[in-house]
Amino acid sequence: MLSPRKYKYLDNFKLGADGKYIYTGDVYTLKGDYKKIYLKISVLCVLLALCITGSGFINAAGMNNSFYVIIPFVAEVICLFVILWNSVRVIYAGQNVRAYIYEPGVPRITAGALAISIFAFLALVGSAVFTVLHGFEEKMLQCIIYWILELIAVPVGIALNRFVGKQEWEKL
Repeated sequence: MLSPRKYKYLDNFKLGADGKYIYTGDVYTLKGDYKKIYLKISVLCVLLALCITGSGFINAAGMNNSFYVIIPFVAEVICLFVILWNSVRVIYAGQNVRAYIYEPGVPRITAGALAISIFAFLALVGSAVFTVLHGFEEKMLQCIIYWILELIAVPVGIALNRFVGKQEWEKL
């Protein structure tokens, strides 16, 4: 059985005279130059994606067998998918974003960006702890590259969180 609450936004679509559905619900518009704002959000999302996927392709010490390095990284990847999915939905909607896209999307972007920063820091600390306890496992260069990518992901996630969070949306 379908949950009536999950599909409540469908009540905002009414059948028009021509037989097509018309959206009658709330619409949010972004104050300011939305193209520049969306471009900056896109750049930050791409940078996060490059850092996180790049660090996943690196065979750094602890990435194969240490839960305190792997679990924060997996959490980063999950948060990245949440951010990318919601960012694409909001950006694709353009300047006027329907309520059923805006209301869950924007808070998920900000929360996901902050979560990525936290998990990137935890992965970095876990990798450093592993290195202290077990050494580099003859992977010193890979560890340094992994640490650099995770160090970049932390402030980029915070920047995305702050940038999206400070944008002003007006309900039309």
